[in-house]
Amino acid sequence: MAAVVDERFLLSDRQRDDLLNRIGQCPRNGRPLRAFLSSVALAALRPHEALALRVRDANLPNQGPGELMVLPGRLRSGDEAVEGVGVVRVVPASPELVEILKAEVARRGLGPADLMFTRDDGRPLPGAVYRKAWRSAREAVLEPHEFSSPLGRRVSDLRDTCIATWLSGHRTAWDISNLADRTGISVSALARRFPHCFQPPASAEASNALIEAVFGTAGPERAPTHAAR
Repeated sequence: MAAVVDERFLLSDRQRDDLLNRIGQCPRNGRPLRAFLSSVALAALRPHEALALRVRDANLPNQGPGELMVLPGRLRSGDEAVEGVGVVRVVPASPELVEILKAEVARRGLGPADLMFTRDDGRPLPGAVYRKAWRSAREAVLEPHEFSSPLGRRVSDLRDTCIATWLSGHRTAWDISNLADRTGISVSALARRFPHCFQPPASAEASNALIEAVFGTAGPERAPTHAAR
């Protein structure tokens, strides 16, 4: 069973952006590293999912948000419990991430079948390289007490931070179910791994409001099909 996410590991938006910008300034492989880590931080991809992403798997429009298609693959030991294994997962890409990826595609002249993230010389981007860059960025950007703390210690903490942020803005059962589909984690596993994002309402009135919000998500396609009698 995957471990509960410790809030001490989660980054603020400012800390995340400062770390990504610092990595982008690295003289060797800085730009592909920033693009790769941005896909983990802004689209909640697992690192190995991001490394498998090809240009044809990304819908990068000229304006607005896009989409990333995460293709089925074997989960590594220790990965979170998932739903729909063997099914393509469509993940939203924010306008910020779309611009980062488009710039990387244009800079390297990538074709549809090319991997989105490699080193500048075209070689694969191994874990040892991006983890070293991440450690160096933490040491350069964070305050000494932050660097010595668990804050953002692992690259995967970028994904967890993104998921926690998404959960904070998704309060209905329908929303959380959609978020589970996008992250590749079951609803029950989300609740187990991010319990701090599922705090009970402070009052019965607040609980009723959440239930009513779920009812409010029902569009025409979810409305009862039987006629009133």
